[in-house]
Amino acid sequence: MNLEKADMATTIDQLRHMAASVRAGMLDPGRSTLVGDERNPRFELFHAASSLCSQKVRTVLHEKRLSWRSNDMVILCAMGADGVIAAEHYNPAYVRLRLIAGREMGQALVSGYSGRTSVETEGFDPCAVPLLIDYEAGRVIADSKRICCYLDEISREPVQLLPVVAQARAEVMRQVSIVDQLPNAALLYGFHPDADRRPESLKSVMETVYDYKVTALQALAANNAGDAELVAAYQAKIAKENGGKRVCHNAEFQRAARQTASDLLRELDRSLSGQSFPYLNGHEFSLADVAWGVNLIRMAYLGLASLWNDLPNVERYFEALTERPSLCREAIGASIESLPPSDYFVGLKDCSMN
Repeated sequence: MNLEKADMATTIDQLRHMAASVRAGMLDPGRSTLVGDERNPRFELFHAASSLCSQKVRTVLHEKRLSWRSNDMVILCAMGADGVIAAEHYNPAYVRLRLIAGREMGQALVSGYSGRTSVETEGFDPCAVPLLIDYEAGRVIADSKRICCYLDEISREPVQLLPVVAQARAEVMRQVSIVDQLPNAALLYGFHPDADRRPESLKSVMETVYDYKVTALQALAANNAGDAELVAAYQAKIAKENGGKRVCHNAEFQRAARQTASDLLRELDRSLSGQSFPYLNGHEFSLADVAWGVNLIRMAYLGLASLWNDLPNVERYFEALTERPSLCREAIGASIESLPPSDYFVGLKDCSMN
């Protein structure tokens, strides 16, 4: 037992050292802060304010009232005086930390682009957020779905997001899996040929986003040529981003992505009308509500609330979710703070973090 404790202490020390190296690579130390009352919290999260998956995890942390160290990373590359500045979640120190979580999952690296972000169906992206460290357990956990389920399992108060009753739990996880089918990346990055309602400043950024990503990743792969694991990680990410570039202006692909979102919303409306879905029907707030809430808010930001104009149950559900304090802060407020202004957010509750 003593040896096991010693081994765990070594692992935790190594994780703390690796996390400190990642923080040292962030351009602004002010984006690393403590949330809650603990000076040395059990949890540390690497995330981004604008990241859809990060918003899900932060919403769960908010609901659980947990203390954690927040590292709000820059996840878009930018053009600097000396060339492209790599996004912070591309830094080798962060990728090495994330690969620990990838090995635990046993998931193959991502190899292409579908417009979805689910690890279960798309493979493991080694250069993505969020990433959670649990220093008490000595674990690194990737993938928002896994992180949220993990946090709910180890922290049951003040709210339990996964029901104890098997049937209710299965329905919640079914809804979470349905949300994973949404082509979130395609809706954010893609140029729809018929009705691209995204803010104009966001469209401008997206014109060069893939070129900057690939240039930065190619440079990092070359600079770390002696580390085969890192090179493989960067090559996998390059393949994904090149795939996104190929279809971002593809009319057929973009129409299909929009149609998929519309179909899933109609399925949601049927679930809500059938009283099988929690929260709106008087049941407890659940992980399904976290997942749908974050995604519906993102679609509203992109001007896609029109997709549920003729879906009254989804409309009522959306309105109820935007009143939830955790979603108001971690999805609406975070989006207001980190994304270009959207006219479609006018009328939503002002819950920015300032």
